[in-house]
Amino acid sequence: MPLLPAPLILRDGVPYSETYADVYHSQAGAMAQCRAVFMTGNGLPERWQGRESFQILETGFGLGLNFLTTWHEWRRLGSTAPRLHFVSLEQAPFSDADLGRALSAYPELAQESKLLLSAWPPLTPGIHRLHFDEGRVILHLVLGDMADLLPQLTLAADAVYLDGFSPRTNPVPWSEPVLRQIARLCRHGATLASWCVAGHVRRTLERQGFHTTRAPGFGTKRERLSACYNRIPEDTWRKIVQRLEQPALQATLRPPPRRHALVIGAGLAGCLVSAALGSRGWQIDLCDGQSGPAQEASGNPAGILRPFPSLDDNRAARLARAGFLTTLHWLANLKGGGEVLPHALNGVLRIARDAPEAAHLCALSRAPGSVEALLRWLPRVEAERLGRCAAPWGALFYPTAGWLDPGQFCRTALAQTPHLTTHWGHPVTLRPGPAGWEARTRTGTLLAQAPIAILAGGAHPLPLDTAPPWPRQRLRGQITQIERSPVPAGTPVLCSSGYVIPDAPGGPCLGATYDLGADTAPRLADRAENLQRLTALGWNDGSGHSVVRERVAFRSVSRDRLPIIGPVPGAEGLFALTALGSRGLVWAPLGADLLCAWLEGDPLPLEKDLVRAVAPARYR
Repeated sequence: MPLLPAPLILRDGVPYSETYADVYHSQAGAMAQCRAVFMTGNGLPERWQGRESFQILETGFGLGLNFLTTWHEWRRLGSTAPRLHFVSLEQAPFSDADLGRALSAYPELAQESKLLLSAWPPLTPGIHRLHFDEGRVILHLVLGDMADLLPQLTLAADAVYLDGFSPRTNPVPWSEPVLRQIARLCRHGATLASWCVAGHVRRTLERQGFHTTRAPGFGTKRERLSACYNRIPEDTWRKIVQRLEQPALQATLRPPPRRHALVIGAGLAGCLVSAALGSRGWQIDLCDGQSGPAQEASGNPAGILRPFPSLDDNRAARLARAGFLTTLHWLANLKGGGEVLPHALNGVLRIARDAPEAAHLCALSRAPGSVEALLRWLPRVEAERLGRCAAPWGALFYPTAGWLDPGQFCRTALAQTPHLTTHWGHPVTLRPGPAGWEARTRTGTLLAQAPIAILAGGAHPLPLDTAPPWPRQRLRGQITQIERSPVPAGTPVLCSSGYVIPDAPGGPCLGATYDLGADTAPRLADRAENLQRLTALGWNDGSGHSVVRERVAFRSVSRDRLPIIGPVPGAEGLFALTALGSRGLVWAPLGADLLCAWLEGDPLPLEKDLVRAVAPARYR
């Protein structure tokens, strides 16, 4: 179901929910309530000391005041603060306008509020990751029904803010199924705090493995609740610890792998996963048979970045939406670093070719997961004025989408990657070795080795002696660039049977063909097919346009058209980020973030069903 934003209602100056007949925070003050109930109840900020990373789970984002206050306190610790992951669920989020008006009443949080509002996402279901303070604070904003989404999360919470409206009017956050899921998401020794001390809540928490205590309350509340989670009963845990301390057993325990990875392939997938891991302190050995990064499909002068909605908001549509928003975050971070990356996010027009397609595209604009911030339907007059082309049936407009140069994206990401060693011009084979995985040249020379290896080689055969039987196809694509654009600069990207990128570097880019051919030389028939796209848009037959460049590249496409991302079954330390098809700009940043979270033990950026949908294990 689509998300319905909460209306902003004030009672005596305090935000109030008519749905649940309750206030969003105590009359005594939101910041004071957060410090007294949730931070003190979880032993914060003292428990942050000496930690490299800390994960907090919250059951009601509301106005975001618990997050903002926690972040405010985190900032006061300065360089000694750990990386903070704050995972918060919300079924009825506020619009950015209402949230801004509500947060203006809290001047102490003005700086944090401004940053939150600037990153506020379109209100679509799923997990939205918002990065702050150079990625050291990440808000995982989970929008949708709590009972449905909690089972879809993957994290190991160190602390829980059990928050929500009164159990009398909003029983879901305090119910046994929800509290069971919260226990599942906690690591051993996690703490929990809440203003609610209702007997049935305490008893349910006890049944799930929490040891609860009541402490002096805050404001009009006489008591508050604190709890500690023991995943294993204490006596059993003590016996396990004693056994692990025996020298004979210590030798059998495997230490965690060094933060060192081999990445095979330097297209979008390989470059971005190298950048993601390098930013977390990993040492990276990047190998590619070409003379540098982005020499194959990722070397096209421009690629399209847009979501791919569906009428039922299926897995592919949700993945594409998450990937699209993730790429926007990557671009914002790269722009913040002062790098010049050719791109334009001035919109994409998907033009209907006939009446049935127009009806379908119009329905997409009203489908679950579709909001005006991401897409809207334009009738003929508006579509033709915006696209400067023929659009007799109208078009679907993606206002925040556009194009970017994938090759420069790769080079910019690598330029900001510390601890990077590159190995160009050497096709390699991966083999297990005493140090994990070894990359060897065709002559058997050891090029690099690491405990973790990532397959990111695009359309190339997998560099393994015994490759997994993944059903991938190698599809050929040809693009054509012409000398001059038939439309003014700034015209959105136009998609129909193919696409036209009017402002691509080096001249307007037309494409791309899609077939099973293996030849690398440009074909005249493919050139004619690309130029025909101009005719479909009402821009003559293309004969008057001078072709300045043509390029052939190959895509790797899986049988179900979804990427292959995750650990490779039966091969310890081996991961994959491949089969991105023609959606590398949508899926590569998301895949890089997913693998980085997996290897670092961070909350995963995708719901479990989406993680399974792209996992290599789906082919077992």
